[in-house]
Amino acid sequence: MKARYGNAGQFLATFTPELELQAARFMERAYLGKAPALETVVSGYGEDTAVVLLCLLVEDVNNFVGVKEKMPVSRQKELAGIILTEYPVLKVTELLLFFHRLKCGRYGRFYGMVDALFITSALLQFMEERRKEVSRYKAAREKEREQGACPSATGGITYDEYLALKRRKESNHE
Repeated sequence: MKARYGNAGQFLATFTPELELQAARFMERAYLGKAPALETVVSGYGEDTAVVLLCLLVEDVNNFVGVKEKMPVSRQKELAGIILTEYPVLKVTELLLFFHRLKCGRYGRFYGMVDALFITSALLQFMEERRKEVSRYKAAREKEREQGACPSATGGITYDEYLALKRRKESNHE
C-alpha cells in the first residue's frame, strides 16, 4: 500500500474531503475500484491514520453544516473508532461517497448540532444502499462479460462456423 500511496501523510493528502464529488460522480469506481478498505489502511498505516482520515471527514461535515454546536474532537475520535470497528470493509472511496450523501441531506438533516448517533444511523442506511448498488453494478458487469464472450455480440464466429466457411470456400475454388 505504501508503494501506491506513499507514507501516511501522502495517503491522507490523497483521500481528502475534496474527493467526495469524484466519488459521487463515479460511484461504480467508488464501490468496485482499487481504493483500500479501512482495515487495509489500519494494517498499512496504523489505526491512528485511519482515525485521522475519519476525523478529517467528520470535521468537514462540522464545517459544512450550519448548526451552532459542532462535534468536539473527542467525540469525532470516538465516532471514528466505532466506524473502524463496525465497518472495516468500507473502502475509503465509499466513505467519501457516504459523506457526500450525508452533506447532500440524503439521510436527513442535523438539528442544533452535528450528532454522532445521526451519522451512525445514516451509515446503516448507506450500507443498505451500498449492498443494492454493488449488486447492481456486479450484475451489469457480469452481463457485459457474458455478452462479450458471446460471438454474435462481438461480431465474431465460432470455430465450427469458421471451419464450415473454410470448407465452403475451398469447395468453391475447386
